[in-house]
Amino acid sequence: MIRTLTLAGLIALLPATSFAAPITSADGWQTFYFGDTGSSWLDAPAFDDTALPSHFELTLDHAALLQVTDGGFAGDRFDVQVNGKHLGFTSTVAAGTDDLGLDFDAAYASTTHSHGSWLLAAGSYTITGTAADSAFGAGIGALRVAEVPEPSSLAMLLGGLGLLGATRFARKR
Repeated sequence: MIRTLTLAGLIALLPATSFAAPITSADGWQTFYFGDTGSSWLDAPAFDDTALPSHFELTLDHAALLQVTDGGFAGDRFDVQVNGKHLGFTSTVAAGTDDLGLDFDAAYASTTHSHGSWLLAAGSYTITGTAADSAFGAGIGALRVAEVPEPSSLAMLLGGLGLLGATRFARKR
């Protein structure tokens, strides 16, 4: 009985360890602004005369996902660069009046807002970008860095589920 309770307790903890948390959860989404198509990411709204090109610097101890999303109104698309080299474009979407404001989690999950995700290896990076499409001539976007699922945690989850199945099978016999 104690063995069964201990096993059940360990299995209950496995899903919590199957995915890691963001690298620095306090940072979350980092915003950038942009103007017309072809404009660089900016540190202030495009209509602000003091806006300067924006870049993000990070150092990773291990692999992580770079996630970029459009915010505000739908229809913008980004060309993402890492260390001065093209990394990729966010998804192509139709321009629209769907406004998710500054809810970047909702925008990243939405099919109406452009977003992309790229795996970065351990190392130091400077992230920049341009507006590949700017549906309304100006807007806002955001990026964040999140850890990737750890293979060892996934293996533990599968092992725990297999052990649970074997225990249930043995009980039925």
